[in-house]
Amino acid sequence: MTRSRTGYAYMQDCGIRLDGRKIAAWLAEDRTPSPEQQMRLEEAFRRLRRRNMAPSLTRRLNTDGGTSVEIYPVDQSEVDPKHQRVARWRYKNIYRWDPIVAAWSRSDLHDLTHQWQYIISDLDSDWRQYEYVTHLGFRA
Repeated sequence: MTRSRTGYAYMQDCGIRLDGRKIAAWLAEDRTPSPEQQMRLEEAFRRLRRRNMAPSLTRRLNTDGGTSVEIYPVDQSEVDPKHQRVARWRYKNIYRWDPIVAAWSRSDLHDLTHQWQYIISDLDSDWRQYEYVTHLGFRA
């Protein structure tokens, strides 16, 4: 994060106001950031990493006409057994990942939710079972 102006900009956006001596002391491990500063540094690092990963992730997911994902229905373990519905997992080929990855890279949960709902809206009448996603995993 200290090797580019962009890293410093992300640190500043996350509320880290430092002078060069303090950063040099952190890098030399003479001093350590406070727990609050560590959380802010982690947030700045995650934001910068997402920004840097987005173009290659988009390119990889869009290659060969898109990427197929497995979608599992909502977790019903807390639902009374007499009210549970049988739901199977589904395959869906996503052809254009650009808006999804862009929303992810900005940490824009509202837009990410909107993009996901648009993607799954054609899964027939049971599409609401697949509306809430806790994570997506990609096999490398």
